[in-house]
Amino acid sequence: MLTPYNLPQDMCMKSHFIFLTLICPGPKDPGKKIDIYLQPLIEEMEELWAIGTPTYDVSTDQMFVMKVAIIWTISDFHAYDMLSGWSTHDLMGCPICMEKSGANWLTFSGKLSYFDCHRKFLPPKH
Repeated sequence: MLTPYNLPQDMCMKSHFIFLTLICPGPKDPGKKIDIYLQPLIEEMEELWAIGTPTYDVSTDQMFVMKVAIIWTISDFHAYDMLSGWSTHDLMGCPICMEKSGANWLTFSGKLSYFDCHRKFLPPKH
C-alpha cells in the first residue's frame, strides 16, 4: 500500500487516499521472486524520483515538480527478508541487534532458538 503524505494529516490515512500496489497471485508467497511483481512499481518510483511530475499546488495557484520517495516500509520478518535480502533466520536475524540477539543453536536439533530473547527489552526485575 502507498500512502501520500503531502495531504493534510486528517486525510492521509483515510482509505480512499491509500493505494493498494501489489497483490501476488497463488497459494504461496513469491519469496525471493517478489522482484518480478515489484518491478513496474520500482521503475515508476525511480522515474518519479529522478524526473518528478508536474503538479498543481492549489494553495499557491502554481505548478511545481513533485518528486516521490519511499520513506519507510512496515513488514514482518518474513516480508523484510523478501524485500531487503537480509537473512532473518540466522544468528543475526534482527538487523538492529545483530550478533547481540541472544539467539542460541539448540544442541540436539541444530536449530536456532530465540527463546527468551525478548526479555532483554524489559526492566531487569520485570
